[in-house]
Amino acid sequence: MDKHRLFVPLPIIHLCLCLSNLASLSVPVECFEVASWTKYWVALCGTQLYYYPAKSLKATERKHFKSTSSKTVCVVGLMAMMADDPEHPDVFLLTDSEHGNTYKYQAGNRMNALLWFKHLSAACQSNRQQVPANLMSFE
Repeated sequence: MDKHRLFVPLPIIHLCLCLSNLASLSVPVECFEVASWTKYWVALCGTQLYYYPAKSLKATERKHFKSTSSKTVCVVGLMAMMADDPEHPDVFLLTDSEHGNTYKYQAGNRMNALLWFKHLSAACQSNRQQVPANLMSFE
């Protein structure tokens, strides 16, 4: 692995796609109840999130998850934020405003959630190309 790439094998988090369209949403994200969580081992490498599905419902350690990722997501341009929910201080969100999706994560405890938030925020903002002020963009 390239020594300049950041590989952060952060603690287990639970992933659930809890919203599909923020544009039609009239209540705060924190108010949404998650019907069920899907458990993944997630690794952040540079700007990529790798999702490794659990082999069983009782998965708690890396060895309880599949060895190959089932999904990879580039987080550049997405936005990470802590959920403002005192009852669930271990929850953070990853929002893709371009496609109207918000992913809700549960990290097990507040310290793990803050660690994920810190690293995801940095990854979301990296490699973003800035258009010089004196040039026009046709995007």
